[in-house]
Amino acid sequence: MAHKKRKVPKLIVRQNAFSRFLNENYGYTDIRQYTTPQKFSSRLNSIFLAKDATGQEIFIKACRYGDMCENEYLCTKALWEQAPEHFAKPLAYYAGKKHAFCSTEYRPGKDLRTLIELEGGVSLSAAQKAQLVEDIYAIFKAFHKADIVHCDVGLKNMLLHHGRVILIDCQLSTKRGNPKKISIFDNILKLCMYKWESPVGSNVLEWEDAAGLLHSLNQIGTDEEHRKRFDEIYSEVASTLNQFKHIMPYPSMDELNHCIKVSYLRSLFHPKSKLRSRYRHVTEMLKYMREHHPSINGDK
Repeated sequence: MAHKKRKVPKLIVRQNAFSRFLNENYGYTDIRQYTTPQKFSSRLNSIFLAKDATGQEIFIKACRYGDMCENEYLCTKALWEQAPEHFAKPLAYYAGKKHAFCSTEYRPGKDLRTLIELEGGVSLSAAQKAQLVEDIYAIFKAFHKADIVHCDVGLKNMLLHHGRVILIDCQLSTKRGNPKKISIFDNILKLCMYKWESPVGSNVLEWEDAAGLLHSLNQIGTDEEHRKRFDEIYSEVASTLNQFKHIMPYPSMDELNHCIKVSYLRSLFHPKSKLRSRYRHVTEMLKYMREHHPSINGDK
């Protein structure tokens, strides 16, 4: 009987060369790929665990784009300074052409989407859910103090670590009102994979953190004993809707066409790789934009 081949996410870096780079420049040792859960490895990132000079476990995200590493480090640092109990402490980042990564302290935990949406929250007591609500409120306050929009708030990016919520994945985060694009190719891929909220006919893409927080609060829920506090927090978060958002212009048709061509050419040279799916992602997004936003014009 033939054994089914185990699917392992493709690394975006050469692991041996990357390990030598980390060891020689940052003193990291025992570097190994982190594939459980597999969701942490994708087309844009590869995840590793390692140990620093003191033997402390650290979490390393290697990225395709150096500016994503810099962005994640700076935004995580600003948020961690406001609420260190709810964010992993950022340690280092490097944004070079050959290697790019961001490292933080390792805070393992199960994501709330699995605990609540998939498992029904049966393992969480009413008191624990009340604590989760307080933690999300603290994260909400940290956003405002640091003046940062996370751009990907949801239960899937909230880990339960020693009973407290840790918010992860600040790759797309930005200072409020900052028009800086990260990588145009990355932006296009992310627009396909993430739920951006944008009015029909608009010329911009908008992300509202408050909406993501409200959805998370609704999913967690509460009981009658903690209802009053839950309603207070929910009302305060809801009052900031449309006041704290990130607005990003649509990529131009030239940028879209360039990314489509690059994706298609890469898929020709790598017929068995996941690069083939990039062409499909970009063309699907282009079709969606044309259907829902008539102001987007141009030839495919």
